[in-house]
Amino acid sequence: MLIVLVVRSGLVFFVVVRMIMVVIFGYSQADLATLSVVSAFAGFFTNAAIVGLYAIFAQSFPTELRASGTGFVIGVGRGGAALAPIVAGVLFVIGASAPTVATIMGCGALFAAIALFFLPRKEQS
Repeated sequence: MLIVLVVRSGLVFFVVVRMIMVVIFGYSQADLATLSVVSAFAGFFTNAAIVGLYAIFAQSFPTELRASGTGFVIGVGRGGAALAPIVAGVLFVIGASAPTVATIMGCGALFAAIALFFLPRKEQS
């Protein structure tokens, strides 16, 4: 049970930091060095969050549905990854600035962190 709490808390932390790094990315276009460092940190925390989600998947689905459930969730995530550049492009076309677009795109991670925080705890037998 302690492992579950540590994984979930760590995952929420990584998702929140990922959101912060995406927002900072939108504000840090002054020079290439800063943009590179912010991008590296945003990528690190994004990948850490994704890896942490696999542990949550293993606990969320019953054994007989684990592979299908995990595949479905990954597919939904890839759909979001395909849709995100389209949404960003639309935001830029309607006149949103880079910081505004980055903040809006970072909100997805905020919603994910809230959902993970309130995800019901599964009793271990």
